[in-house]
Amino acid sequence: MENRMTFTLAGTPELKDDVYRLRHDCYLRRAAIEPRPDGRFSDSYDSLANHFSFLLRTPGEAAHATVRISVVRPDLDWRTAPVHKVFGDHPAFAAIAKASFVEASRLCFHRQARREILFELVAHMAALADFYEVDWLVACPREEHTPIYERLFGFRKLAEPRQYFGVNFRTALLAIERHQLRQNARQVKWMNDAWIHASERVRSGHSIAVP
Repeated sequence: MENRMTFTLAGTPELKDDVYRLRHDCYLRRAAIEPRPDGRFSDSYDSLANHFSFLLRTPGEAAHATVRISVVRPDLDWRTAPVHKVFGDHPAFAAIAKASFVEASRLCFHRQARREILFELVAHMAALADFYEVDWLVACPREEHTPIYERLFGFRKLAEPRQYFGVNFRTALLAIERHQLRQNARQVKWMNDAWIHASERVRSGHSIAVP
């Protein structure tokens, strides 16, 4: 379909600039950050090899949303993600920290959050978890968004909210094992279809690093 949304890896300076500008506008609109002189919001994790920022967009239109997905796999020497900075000392995170996982962070929308866009973003997070064969999926959403992840996808709340890295709001620690999310998806057609389509896009992309 000509107007289908595409999930694009921000692998060029121009696309990364689009990500940082969208982040800045989104967080500033929610009073989550102070305005930056250059109108861009990025951090030290953006330069690491195991952190991938994506744009969800429709051709010819402004990007609808962006998300950063961090891949932690010690066997590849990919060992750090923002969740370590926030929940690294929490006992509930200990088992995950010893394994492999993906974390979604810096989830931002061009205007208001839309459920179908969130579906696409989580589907691509799951597809990247498959691609890198990790054990867990981790998310640290705002406190008020926690029930959405629990109800729609089956994430479990592992820790009470803490101040998240680089922004002035609190986030809970949510996680789900990849095999459990797969079981959940098989019972819900839209989730299973979204995961399949996302996996096809991830595996056909030439900009994703191959382990």
